[in-house]
Amino acid sequence: TLCTQQNSSEVPGFSFFSDTIRDGLKGNVFDDHAIGYVSGAADIENTIKYCWMGLAAPWCKNPTQCINYASCHDNLTVFDRLQTSRPDASLEDLIKMNNLAAAVYMTAEGTPFIMSGEEMLRTKVNEDGTLNSNSYASPDSVNSLKWDTLDDEAYNNVFEYYKGLIAFRKEHAALRFTTKEQVMENVSVVDGLDPGVLAFDVKGGKEANGEKADAIYVVFNANDEEKTIDLPEGKWNVYINGEKAGTKVLDT
Repeated sequence: TLCTQQNSSEVPGFSFFSDTIRDGLKGNVFDDHAIGYVSGAADIENTIKYCWMGLAAPWCKNPTQCINYASCHDNLTVFDRLQTSRPDASLEDLIKMNNLAAAVYMTAEGTPFIMSGEEMLRTKVNEDGTLNSNSYASPDSVNSLKWDTLDDEAYNNVFEYYKGLIAFRKEHAALRFTTKEQVMENVSVVDGLDPGVLAFDVKGGKEANGEKADAIYVVFNANDEEKTIDLPEGKWNVYINGEKAGTKVLDT
């Protein structure tokens, strides 16, 4: 049996890179101008919904088989892809799209994978100014990490956002269920929301993988404008918003 996504049920101990969430977030990698959930694609919420639950149907049988990511060494980096598919977008909006993609795959059930340098908006620029999507034979001038970009406040804020997402994920065991049964028992998709808005209600407590929070409520908004949703009754602490992430309360 070939060890491929289609045969994942035959190799339950193996994990697979989820091109499903990758393409769902930013568009098909073989079409540089295709857009995804974070860059304005319509009617893609169902794909992101199943991917976030670690059940990237039909090939993924359990969250442990799902490696969630937005970019790797192949193809354009996230930032380059967003620049290519949304040339009309400002730097501020491109950063919002980048951070939304990171927030989705880094809070999702499964295992997150971060491309080195993605946390500082890594770009791969050829000598002629074009963007490089296949840099395996390219020089250091293309492939090197541009650490000096962190001197720019906007880039450094992205770096801190990624650090915050990692810290939040480590704190919450309910984001790390290992079986489909656990996910189905503890994660509910919130229905009746506006297009472009996704929300998940995650149970907390000992029965939910030993989660220390009473519950977790995750909301994503890919629209250009703010949206309002009704939270379940109670007091909720905000740890992640569009600009900051981490383990400190940002709002209540």
